[in-house]
Amino acid sequence: MMNPRHVFGRAERRQALAFLAVRVLAILLAAAALLYAVAVTPGVPYHVRELFGSGPTPLQALLFAVMVLLALGPPALFGLQLIRQPKPWAWLFPIALLAHAVVIFLIFRFATPIESVHDLVGMPLWPVPAELERLVRFIAVFLVFSVSIAGGTAMLYAINRSYEPLRFLWWLLYAVVFLGFGYWVVVVLAATDNVTLLLRGDANPLSWIAISLWMLLMAFGASVLAERLAGVFAGTLAAVFAQVLLLVVTYSVAFLATEPKVLGPESRLSALEFLLSASRNEYGLSDLQLFLRYTAAYVAVMLLLTFAQYPVWVAYSTRRFARKPSPAPLGSVPADEVAGAGSNDPG
Repeated sequence: MMNPRHVFGRAERRQALAFLAVRVLAILLAAAALLYAVAVTPGVPYHVRELFGSGPTPLQALLFAVMVLLALGPPALFGLQLIRQPKPWAWLFPIALLAHAVVIFLIFRFATPIESVHDLVGMPLWPVPAELERLVRFIAVFLVFSVSIAGGTAMLYAINRSYEPLRFLWWLLYAVVFLGFGYWVVVVLAATDNVTLLLRGDANPLSWIAISLWMLLMAFGASVLAERLAGVFAGTLAAVFAQVLLLVVTYSVAFLATEPKVLGPESRLSALEFLLSASRNEYGLSDLQLFLRYTAAYVAVMLLLTFAQYPVWVAYSTRRFARKPSPAPLGSVPADEVAGAGSNDPG
């Protein structure tokens, strides 16, 4: 792995740090403003509003923004490093995801009401300490999303600028392992009520894979936006087109993954309507209303994922501060890094 001290002088490191710090602060404030708007806007799904309690404040939104960026950002970095860095990163990748999941559980556990924790992971029912059960079940759920977020950056980099595109197969292997672990814990062992109720076919394996695919597509779309903001690759029109296409594709995937009749064979309430309705008394949305509500949710989630990924992508653009910038295109691996990787890794 390339040592930044070999590329950056002291002045360049200071300049790069200032460059990153200003942008990270801007992203944090933008995320806080978005979350505060979500908390106070009429018509926002009540499941989301309940996370903020009865009286949301700007400070609370700022703390939530920190938590969201810490939850969504590092997996994107891990996925990018899995593709870019020498082979030892292939073994560090799952360890990094697991360690990150534990940290996020501790933040989430003490930053949100216990009711919200139970809404996500279900009530404790195993013959083990309740906090340990919450931790294991949270990790199982969270890894499904974090490995998908990592896949978004890994897939974009593998497609655009990877010197080892087959490294993406490592991500695929770990995704299968983590998805299997999550399904075993959340569905087989725990039968978590909100999951089995809302995913199609009592959360059968296909619906479990489909919801992971939905997250992967969302993360990939956010990677496209974030790298364009950071100026890593080219193709602004392609990025805009990708967002429109992904809106339709992800809606279709979400529809196929979720239960169309939540309350039984005679029910007309779908899981999507349940998740996107403003209150428990306002069901009965038309297809157009449901799609418009999904579009609003899509924009909000895509922006949060983009905010979280932007610092990851912009970190690579700081190569401009090097005394001798690499002549290779931005995002590619410079010759000295490839040579260093080859000398340290004979395989």
